Amino acid sequence: MAGIRRFLTVVSLIMAGVLAGCVEAPPTPSYPDITFKHLRPLYLDVGEVRIVDEFRPPLQRPHVEHELPVSINQSIRNWVQDRLQTTGNSGAVAIVTIKDASAVEKELSKETGLKGLVTKSQSELYEFHALVEIKINEISGSSAVVTAEATRSKSVPEGITLNEREKMYYTQVKALMQAFDQELEKNIRSFMGSYLR
Repeated sequence: MAGIRRFLTVVSLIMAGVLAGCVEAPPTPSYPDITFKHLRPLYLDVGEVRIVDEFRPPLQRPHVEHELPVSINQSIRNWVQDRLQTTGNSGAVAIVTIKDASAVEKELSKETGLKGLVTKSQSELYEFHALVEIKINEISGSSAVVTAEATRSKSVPEGITLNEREKMYYTQVKALMQAFDQELEKNIRSFMGSYLR
């Protein structure tokens, strides 16, 4: 009887090990690009739209652009491609300059002592920023300039998982780009109305 019990115990341990090996880590979610194809294009009376990227991500903290599942920089490029269309006036060029496309992490002070043991503090604050300038240059020398700037910030609690952090990143970048789109369209209509067709 003792031998059977020992055998069943060994079998149980083996089965438990096999089942534990079958448990997989939760899959890393994938996020779609942030695009603007669903919006009506802005037709500018220019022959060409060029993008100049002045923002160079440092690739080290406190900057976290390299951790974003969908980058602010690429989302701005998608905006230009999806929303700015040319009408063929070869005498004018629209230059879109990406001045900033940053995401920065800031450490927050946490509760200490007994209160710190029972309180789940907000541990980091993330700030997302987009700044773009559009300038139309004509052969005649005349020009028009608009800028658009958008910011978003979000704090996160201690113990946030990697998947939760990535989801927050994506949600905030999407909100940032929606605000950016609204601001830039408003400014183009206000200050570049003569170039809209």
